[in-house]
Order: sequence, then structure tokens, then C-alpha cells
Amino acid sequence: MDVTIRLSGLLASAAGYKRTTIEFGEGVTAGEVFMALGIPVSGDWVRISINGVLSDRKHVLKDGDEILYFPVGGGG
Repeated sequence: MDVTIRLSGLLASAAGYKRTTIEFGEGVTAGEVFMALGIPVSGDWVRISINGVLSDRKHVLKDGDEILYFPVGGGG
């Protein structure tokens, strides 16, 4: 199945791209996809949107899904 991956902010900088489409096997989760990208950052501060809806790492993906991984900002 094909999923479109979008990255923003520091994630895009670390990966070297903002958007790509990758083929994965059935039953893969959003968290497994993030780990497969090999971006050298802690996933603790990364949030996930799937087809425009906030989701979590356990969400099982379907063919054609679009995933946005984005860093959580903080202030202080």
C-alpha cells in the first residue's frame, strides 16, 4: 500500500524532504512508519495528523492515507 508522508519544521530539515510517497505492507502503524523514516529525533515531541485529523502512533494506516508528522512547539 502507498502512503504519502509530509514533514514540517525540523523534521523536514533532518530528513531532507517535505513530502514523499512510500510503499509499506498492510497493517503498518503511523508510529512504525515514523521509525522507518530513520529521522534522528526523539518521537516524543512529534505529533501526527492522518488525512487532516490528529491521531496517535497506534493508528493503522490504509492505502492512500496522507500522514503529516510535525514537531510540537513550546514556549516559556
